[in-house]
Amino acid sequence: MASQLTTIFGPNPNISFFPERRVRAINEIRAVSYIQRHLGTGKIQVPSRDIIDGHISGTCALTDLFYSLAGNNNPLAAYFDSIHPIYPFLCPDTFRARVASQDLVQSLGTDKVWAALFYAIVAIGCQNNEGGSFDTGVGEAWSYFERSLSCFQDLLFGRGSLTAVQAIFSSTVSAFNFEPLMLTEAAVMAQGLGYHRSNSAQEGPCRRTFWVLYYMEKTSCFATGKTSVLDDANISCAIPDMMESTFHDYDWFFNFVKYARLVSKIHQSLFTISSVSQPLSNYNSVVESLRIELEAWRATIPTRFRPGEKFKTRSLHEPLAVQIALITHFLYLNALLTLSWTVLHYGAVHLGSTQQEIMKRDLMRTARSVLELTVHIEVAPSTPVWILAVLPLSSLMILFDLVVHNANHPETGLSLALLDIAGGHFSRLEYASNGALPGSLIAVCPSCSDSNESSISFQAQDRVGTSPSAPEPTTSVAPADPTGLVAPAVLPQGPEPVASEAPGVMQPWSPASLDRSEALFLPYIDDPTYYFGDLQLLGIDLKDLFDHSYSYQE
Repeated sequence: MASQLTTIFGPNPNISFFPERRVRAINEIRAVSYIQRHLGTGKIQVPSRDIIDGHISGTCALTDLFYSLAGNNNPLAAYFDSIHPIYPFLCPDTFRARVASQDLVQSLGTDKVWAALFYAIVAIGCQNNEGGSFDTGVGEAWSYFERSLSCFQDLLFGRGSLTAVQAIFSSTVSAFNFEPLMLTEAAVMAQGLGYHRSNSAQEGPCRRTFWVLYYMEKTSCFATGKTSVLDDANISCAIPDMMESTFHDYDWFFNFVKYARLVSKIHQSLFTISSVSQPLSNYNSVVESLRIELEAWRATIPTRFRPGEKFKTRSLHEPLAVQIALITHFLYLNALLTLSWTVLHYGAVHLGSTQQEIMKRDLMRTARSVLELTVHIEVAPSTPVWILAVLPLSSLMILFDLVVHNANHPETGLSLALLDIAGGHFSRLEYASNGALPGSLIAVCPSCSDSNESSISFQAQDRVGTSPSAPEPTTSVAPADPTGLVAPAVLPQGPEPVASEAPGVMQPWSPASLDRSEALFLPYIDDPTYYFGDLQLLGIDLKDLFDHSYSYQE
């Protein structure tokens, strides 16, 4: 079963994994060999440096750092204004009171757990106050983060405490890329301390910390394909009210926790060894049930924040409203892409040709929706990497794959326009990072597909014409939606989604609207010579292109 799971999903079941065979297949399309030349090995050398030499061994003094907590550039003020409402695990009054105490310098030197938390919070505040840098180890924020990291051994091997849990995972709320390690260690410690069963009035800070950690750990595991260490069946603590994490019409923190529970269920139901052993008919039914649950979650979100609706910044006037709306959209689209990708890779052979076509269109339109939203992403070191690069790049590769094999499709022009938008986003990313992040390597993809459209077109037309999944022609053709935002189609064997009649939501493609000229060709479905077993455990995990390697030296 383990080999079956790897064959279907790759080493990690996440949409950022792009199998090497797909890279080779795209490379066969003339004039796009650039992709294999630069991405085919799955390795791009990103400049990195040994940033923490001597820090893990604890040899760095913690009290020799000059810091200023006064004035307009106060990093703590930036943290509590910009970050705390999204990740409200701290009690602001308690934290500020300890910072304002007369013995702050002494406490930082004697209490390494407190020092680790303090320096991590200051680092995040600096990062959101023009003190961050895309280049690893460079900048004011990194200097504070290094001092927090120097206490890591003391956190892991000391007595567990609430402050220790907060200190371990606090750095992951920024774009510092130690996320999997930190979240796992924090989750293990939190469970060991019994925070997942904290319900007394005195345990409010523990519950607050646990549920922020729960949301972060579950969504991180879903994005990376890793297994969560938090057992949903053993959680009994109540979700606290987070007044700082609500608008008048949207309790986003509670909504994010509900999403975390849903993606945990998706991972457990679809991406485990036991789940792939069930009959394909059952597996597809589970997928459809989860899609309906995802739509039910989407329907609970106010219209101005709701994924699938037009993203209107003019209606998002509160502080952080645009950022919250963007996170909400990306959470939904990430889950939807994963479910569509799963069905097409694993269960498509048991779907009819019309249902296959609906799923392929869902995949294409969801990927386009992600790329359309890139214009709203703030290209800054403080933006989480999964929003800044990973999900946009995964969507770009999915759409690029569709374009190069379907150059004559009626919607290819719209897809090419969105690929150009994505190329602009990654060019901005390389420019803003001064070359630290390899945006230009990705930005060339749209130009490859655009400049060589005529040469690709002939091959794509031949493939579409012989596609075994192409449905019979009809007389009705659905117009292309200019926004690219669409609620996912539901396969006929399941009930209708809860949100299918929500006002303003575009209806899924009708089977009667499909004709042969609009059939999409996907090699792993329509090419009988494509064999999943040839993945050979190889491929590109696109998130690694925007991560750095770190050297831990004693």
